[in-house]
Amino acid sequence: MDLQKIGQRILYVRTEIAKLPQREFVQRMGLGQSNISQLEKGQSLPSCFFLYSLHVTYDVNLNWIMTGSGEVKINTL
Repeated sequence: MDLQKIGQRILYVRTEIAKLPQREFVQRMGLGQSNISQLEKGQSLPSCFFLYSLHVTYDVNLNWIMTGSGEVKINTL
């Protein structure tokens, strides 16, 4: 598992999908400022809670976050 690439994908979600600065993103996601910084730098593994929150809030494909495979977003009907 490549933490650097996972971090890059989390950064992509924050900047390109959510279009939020870190401070606002962490408030919406229930994280601390240092947590998102560590995640985006590939210094820590995202928690199940954080991954679930990304999926529910931004319709993000968790397989894409963790592996880079598949579509970025899951289109739900």
